[in-house]
Amino acid sequence: MTIPPERWLLDTNVWIFGLRRDDSFPGCARLLDRIGSFSVLIPLQVLKELNLALTDDEMRDFYRLVNQHPEFIEVSWELLTREQVKLYEERGCRKGDAAIAAHAELSGIRTVVSENRQFLHALKDIPITLITADEAAILLNRLESFDSLNPLP
Repeated sequence: MTIPPERWLLDTNVWIFGLRRDDSFPGCARLLDRIGSFSVLIPLQVLKELNLALTDDEMRDFYRLVNQHPEFIEVSWELLTREQVKLYEERGCRKGDAAIAAHAELSGIRTVVSENRQFLHALKDIPITLITADEAAILLNRLESFDSLNPLP
């Protein structure tokens, strides 16, 4: 029996910094390289933002990565209601961040990875853990150490 990897939502900025191998955020690229140690839900809002922010070549790189890991990456085309987004706007999120937080909660995601400090500080009283890419790497290292010390029969 194998325990499935944790299911996370990566904020748009993690994808952008990671795909661009941005030297200011090297943890994002390292995190994208570790897909499979965790699984990813990509909501419609993130797809929309990526289409606006990435070049055609970068979008090809994004879809190439998605296609390399079909068992670990789920693209969600689910639309949110205005009320679902408004709840998070009232908690201090900007519209795009509110849509991402709402999608995470409605999808049962317990961890959102983001480099957006405003997003990280806006959501304090929700059942979602918000971490940076570097914090995600530390968590993955701990999980892998635990798994190696406690193998399943």
